[in-house]
Amino acid sequence: MQRGALRQMSAGDQVLLVHEDQKTFLVELTPGRTFSTHKGAVAHDKLIGQPYGTQIVNSAGAPVFALRPIWVERMMKVDRRTNIMYPKDVAYLLARLGLGAGDRVVELGSGSGAMTMALAHAVRPGGRIYSYDRREDFLELAARNCARAGVGEDEVEFRLRIDGEDLEPEVDAVTCDIPEPWQEMGAAHAALVGSGRFAAATPTFNQAERVAACLAGGGFAMVQTTEVLVREILARPGRTRPAHRMVGHTQILTTAVKVFAQQPDESPEPQ
Repeated sequence: MQRGALRQMSAGDQVLLVHEDQKTFLVELTPGRTFSTHKGAVAHDKLIGQPYGTQIVNSAGAPVFALRPIWVERMMKVDRRTNIMYPKDVAYLLARLGLGAGDRVVELGSGSGAMTMALAHAVRPGGRIYSYDRREDFLELAARNCARAGVGEDEVEFRLRIDGEDLEPEVDAVTCDIPEPWQEMGAAHAALVGSGRFAAATPTFNQAERVAACLAGGGFAMVQTTEVLVREILARPGRTRPAHRMVGHTQILTTAVKVFAQQPDESPEPQ
């Protein structure tokens, strides 16, 4: 990746095209190709060699901005076969997990690889993600999506796993985006270092209730269940108001911290 004021677009780069109506498209630049929508076409050759942020005019005479995509935009544009986590939920979980450079993370449920990208970005440089799934086709899809987004094999290791098998040991965090995360509490606790963080995303309140109950009785503390709602504000001179639509319920997020239970033969310190 080029640094400095002018980062030029090159063949093979992913570019975010933004139309005047705020519609966005993630395009991989290929010499000789053209990207077309109902609002007009853009020749890739017109972008190659130009700096990111360039505004061009498409074949219909409409302005189009060519931007360098950030990881959230790459995440939302993955080839998917399952629902993916929304940025509002991902950002909250990354904060609650406290991830930073060099951390090691287990991900249960590779899905389409969207969350994998976010986790890999959070632990750069030097971190590693161990992403598990029970389906080979999901692992292959997630690996392809991550590769397109610039997440390398040195950052993520995809593993096929049967339920109940051991996880990578001594990791800093475990995330779950699977239908029955309560079945993995023992494996997650065993994999985490002391004070390691756990997070699960579930779509229903019944699932969240069961996850929280299992965590509270299974060697975890600071169990917290949260829902994140985001409402856009239409900021316009003299008539600013909330948008009619909002990203409401998506996932219920439950987080916790691994602790060690006091051994039965240990007595508390005298006061």
